[in-house]
Amino acid sequence: MTYERLFDLKYNQGVSTYELVCRFPEAIKLVNEVAMLEIPDDTLDEVLQEKGLRRRLKHLKKRLMKIQND
Repeated sequence: MTYERLFDLKYNQGVSTYELVCRFPEAIKLVNEVAMLEIPDDTLDEVLQEKGLRRRLKHLKKRLMKIQND
């Protein structure tokens, strides 16, 4: 399972996070990260303590949004 596929299912096809976890239990980490992409960057900065995760999510969000807009 890829971030791109999960992003498409969640944000373009409207599949809920719960349904994604049920369909792809082996990719729960990826599903969780894709679900967190809808959280605004400012909120992520406040909530997430791990700087590496914050950076990765922000980079992932930019990359996936760019792919979606192309």
